[in-house]
Amino acid sequence: MSRSRLSFLSSLVLSASLFTSACGASAVRSAGDAGAGAAPAPAVAVAPSIDRAALRAALAARREASVERFLAYREARVYPLNSFGDGLQHVWLDALGNLCAAATIIAADWGRDAVAAVAREDNFVRLADVHDGPLADWILTSGLTHHEVVAIQEPMMYEPEPTPGPDVRAPEIARLHAIYTSVERQLRTLWDENLDLATDALLARPDLARALLDGHVAAAGRFAVDPAA
Repeated sequence: MSRSRLSFLSSLVLSASLFTSACGASAVRSAGDAGAGAAPAPAVAVAPSIDRAALRAALAARREASVERFLAYREARVYPLNSFGDGLQHVWLDALGNLCAAATIIAADWGRDAVAAVAREDNFVRLADVHDGPLADWILTSGLTHHEVVAIQEPMMYEPEPTPGPDVRAPEIARLHAIYTSVERQLRTLWDENLDLATDALLARPDLARALLDGHVAAAGRFAVDPAA
């Protein structure tokens, strides 16, 4: 027999062997096929899908509320005093009990005591550096993007303890009011685009997304204060 014919026959035998092995490997397709003693395959729980349109609508309502709180804060013109250090400084809660803009918005959901607990942990917290935990979760359910909340949390210029008088803080209050007005303009100009971004960000956290659709914003977590304590 020629060498070429032997090679051809060897190829046929190898192909048949591979075919038989493949069939055997894929033969068991169900518990019944595996035999009476085989354990049934475990059921896989499939989480219900999240309706993006419904989530966007819920975030739109949250965005409206967050912006309304921000504007009320701006117009009240009662901003924290940075008496802690030179230059610009984020001040969450000052010695007089005044909250920054971001803290004020969050307090409407968590309550003032929980927001004060944030100050006890870090009174100079920069939300730009916060990417996990209760504050980050709140941002995801606020209807605002992380970038927008960071813009709202404008740092304060250093001011020594003011002497009595209505106009002592006027320059710093005017500066902050002007910045907050510019932030409002940005919020409204990019309203739809940033609402879409906020929706996409929340979809990456299905637990928070489903909670919001059930009417629950992100909780204060470790900052929560027991009223009975």
